[in-house]
Amino acid sequence: MIPPNDRTPKIRELVIEWPLMSTHGRAVLLVLTLVVPGTGVAQTADGVADAGVGQTQVVGAAQATGGPGERERWSVDLTGGFFLEAWDLNRFQEQLAGAVIGLSRRMTPNWTLGVEASLLHVNQEPLVDVFLPAMSVMLRWRALRFGDTSLYVEGGGGASYASNEVPNRGTRFNLVSQTGVGLARALNARIELVGGLRWLHLSNNSLDGRSRNPDIQALGLYVGWRVN
Repeated sequence: MIPPNDRTPKIRELVIEWPLMSTHGRAVLLVLTLVVPGTGVAQTADGVADAGVGQTQVVGAAQATGGPGERERWSVDLTGGFFLEAWDLNRFQEQLAGAVIGLSRRMTPNWTLGVEASLLHVNQEPLVDVFLPAMSVMLRWRALRFGDTSLYVEGGGGASYASNEVPNRGTRFNLVSQTGVGLARALNARIELVGGLRWLHLSNNSLDGRSRNPDIQALGLYVGWRVN
């Protein structure tokens, strides 16, 4: 294809030579004149179409990976829960109720890492009741997402130091582990309603001897808010 600045001299040459050409030469020249510019236009259109497809693929890939905002978002959880000792029962069946505040960061579109601070009231009736503060590291995996609702699996562990021995014949210091499943329902761009089922295990892991290592194995429910 002739660049725009070079067309004028070429056209003049063709005009001068046109009467001297044979009929066959004129026909060939006319065909080339019509075909060559059309080919350039077609190639340009194809290039634009390819660029559009490339941009669409890039946008699609960004959406699939969640984008920076989806991957690296902080959130705060405010929840309350109730646990009841379910098996491996001690002399008295403990009941635990309290509140949790959590801070987490979404590391990938489906994985979130965070910390939780909880304060539970442990009913050991007829023994004295106990307050049980604990700190835990929690890992959450979003298994399914349907519309504005997500199903996730979570687990983690930490340590606690109670106001008195817990459970009976135990120690004030204990290790805590938790695992469970939950649901999160987006109410708007920043707030989600969360709730789920958790298993809680508390014991001192025989740190003060096997004779002073009773445990609590409880099932519980929790519900609350997540602010992003």
